Amino acid sequence: MTFEQLVAILRARWLVAAAVFTLIVGTVGAFTWLMPKTYTATASLLVDVKSPDPIAGGVPQGILAPSYLMTQIDVITSMRVAQKVVANLKLTEAASLRQKWVESTNSTGSFEGYVAQLIRSSLEARPSRGSNVINLQYQASDPEFASAVVNAFVSAYLEISMELRTDPAKQYGVFFEGSSKQMRERVQAAQDKLSTFLQRQGIVVTDERLDVETARLNELSNTYVGMQTAVADSESRRAAVKANARDTQDVMNSPLVAGLKQDLVRQEVALSQIRTRLGDSHPQTIELKTNVIDIRAKLDAEIQRVSTSVNINNSMSVSRAAQVKVSLEEQRTKVLKLKQLRDEAAMLQRDVDNARNIYDGVLARMNMTSLEAQAVQNNVVPLEYSAVPSFPSSPRMFANVALGTLVGLLLALVSVLVVERLDRRLRTTAEIDDLFHLPYAGSIPNFKKQLKSGATSEPFKLSSARA
Repeated sequence: MTFEQLVAILRARWLVAAAVFTLIVGTVGAFTWLMPKTYTATASLLVDVKSPDPIAGGVPQGILAPSYLMTQIDVITSMRVAQKVVANLKLTEAASLRQKWVESTNSTGSFEGYVAQLIRSSLEARPSRGSNVINLQYQASDPEFASAVVNAFVSAYLEISMELRTDPAKQYGVFFEGSSKQMRERVQAAQDKLSTFLQRQGIVVTDERLDVETARLNELSNTYVGMQTAVADSESRRAAVKANARDTQDVMNSPLVAGLKQDLVRQEVALSQIRTRLGDSHPQTIELKTNVIDIRAKLDAEIQRVSTSVNINNSMSVSRAAQVKVSLEEQRTKVLKLKQLRDEAAMLQRDVDNARNIYDGVLARMNMTSLEAQAVQNNVVPLEYSAVPSFPSSPRMFANVALGTLVGLLLALVSVLVVERLDRRLRTTAEIDDLFHLPYAGSIPNFKKQLKSGATSEPFKLSSARA
């Protein structure tokens, strides 16, 4: 079908097109005019996902998740928030809603749940693209009611989100409070057990560095080492005296022995001189011999005394070393026993420290949960509350009429084509050759149009024949 044919059909069937177009546009206009008006109230919330928690001191990982905003939207549109809105607005006191509930459900189920589900179905919450803003929309026939409901949803969501944050902290606070009492009792029991053990064993200081017994053990050990050195030295001196008493160091160092040796040497020299000069029978020679014999006897006696003193000193050193060794063994046994007791005390002290550390951890966690339970700040803040809408959001008269006009034109065109299809006629001279394969000879004029226009009528208008 060519454009010329379409224009000819529309000119011939314009009444049908006008009737269909008028019917469609009129119907859409009347329906739009008679539709009840609906008002849309809008509010918005800002979700802060970057500021750190003032109590915990960090940003929770769950807030940074991409699904956090969708979770908040699910919370906003949940039954719990809707029931909170019903309770805050006291919608259960509305007689019209109760009557509607009776008619719809025959008083089956919860009236509060029915109202909550009813207002929940008209709420729309969606995140703003590219931001952390959540937009809320509520539609109702009463603009004031729509504004009140959407604002009530904002307030109820803020309350519920705060409850979702603080309720677990309150529950954990109760748990930690009970646990802290048990931990405190454990610390007290461990401390009492340690104190009783220290008192029973007579332990005053548990640090070995400050222990008198350990210091005494160290002192005895050093003394015993010194005594062992002295015994070894006295043993060597005794052996030397036993082998050759005259040439030992003790004998050589004796002043009396040295003096006697000098006297002996002088007397022997004098005796030799007197003997050479006077002979052996002279009284002076005999006297000097007697002096030499006395001095030698005294020297031998002194050497014997020194040797005896060396043996006595050795015996005393050995005896003292044996006594010190006995004392050392007794002190070591005492210190070992005391160390064992201190090890037991240290184990009890570790039990006290562990119980105290656990108690401190529970107490710190209890204080943290107590602060979280008392928190009044939330990471969601109302960005904009809804004002009472001045204009209805639906029906949209201009949009509906424009859409009706477009649909009317389309249906008018379709109707004209359908009627033309059912009642096919020649509209242009170009169709003669296509339909009948005959040449166009002429056309009969429309006498009515010519008479109305005042033109003279011609019976026929011939056209040149085509081969």
